[in-house]
Amino acid sequence: MKTAWVAAALLLGAAGCAQMTGAKDVRTDIETQTNTIDTAAQESDARTSLGSIESALAEYVKSEQAIPEDLDALVPKYLADIPPIEIAACGRRTHGVQKYPSSILRGGRVDGALIKGTGMWGYVHDRTRIVVFVDCLKPSSNGTPWYQVRGIY
Repeated sequence: MKTAWVAAALLLGAAGCAQMTGAKDVRTDIETQTNTIDTAAQESDARTSLGSIESALAEYVKSEQAIPEDLDALVPKYLADIPPIEIAACGRRTHGVQKYPSSILRGGRVDGALIKGTGMWGYVHDRTRIVVFVDCLKPSSNGTPWYQVRGIY
């Protein structure tokens, strides 16, 4: 019985503290949670779109036996359109592709020091490798810089 009284007192005390923090703190918590959910949705959409572009590139190379000079070559046969990208950390919703020379590739990977960080899709290729990426230097929620993120397909 004594344990029940202690538990009830703790619950009432916690409820009182929650009431004392006020509506402003509750709004801040809700806004933070909403922003976190929005960020997660944007990141998921970006990874999915990136995966779709990567898949379309693979189909193009297999079918055409060539590397496309730009991503527009995928439309409409391999991809309905180049999807927009929206990642809050990288800027506003953007459309388009920033094409880069093969000199930004170091060991087959994009050298972040050589990109512009436009927030658009980045595209680069050499004779052996094709890389499409999010042209953004900011980190994703898991800490990986966006230009190093690979798609999901």
